[in-house]
Amino acid sequence: MGVVHRYKGDGASEFDWENVEAGAYTRGGAVGGSMRVVIGPEDGAQNFAMRYFEITPGGQSSFDRHEHDHGVYILKGKARVLMGWEVHEVGPGDVVYIEPNEQHQFESIGEETLGFLCVVPPK
Repeated sequence: MGVVHRYKGDGASEFDWENVEAGAYTRGGAVGGSMRVVIGPEDGAQNFAMRYFEITPGGQSSFDRHEHDHGVYILKGKARVLMGWEVHEVGPGDVVYIEPNEQHQFESIGEETLGFLCVVPPK
């Protein structure tokens, strides 16, 4: 049977769900971040994990390269996204696809915290 995690935020600034714990996101040189697994293996998901990240202004995600691809949906804030050696500016409503083995990094720019959903294969 599926799982529902009810949304607790106000939609403008808070992104939080019932029974979903936030943890510090500091892996691989990430600065100013937190991460929640909104849907994952603990919920019974076998084919994907959906994670929510927040990165404070001036912070950044880890500089990474993985064998899997990523689907990213920007919910709030603005970012510079490094993909390969290209840099793109993105904001709310933008969608980013990161290919397998493509180096990537998100840098939060502006005054608002960056918030995005990221869908990846389960670990």
